[in-house]
Amino acid sequence: MKTNKIALVMTLTAGLLGSYAVAIPHTFTGNLTDSMCTKKHMMPGHTDAECTRECVKSGAHYVLVSGTKVLTVTGDQKRFNGLAGQNVNISGELKGDTIAVESITLAK
Repeated sequence: MKTNKIALVMTLTAGLLGSYAVAIPHTFTGNLTDSMCTKKHMMPGHTDAECTRECVKSGAHYVLVSGTKVLTVTGDQKRFNGLAGQNVNISGELKGDTIAVESITLAK
């Protein structure tokens, strides 16, 4: 009986500690672009940055193209505007194919 109580307490404690686990941010590197154009921008006479900003104004979402992956990014749109069309490092939590951006900087 005492062994069962100890096992129950240990199981409950492990469950509670697991629910307080902190999400560890990951860093991703790639091109900050838009969901409409992704890898190939289609506005003749415009830079990648200009095309990205125009597509976002038209309803597209900011995405990070990293290798073959296209990941939606969420966070401060003003920061994304300033880095649109450029190679960036993004730190944040990945859930499915969406990164909740904690920080974004130009890649070196």
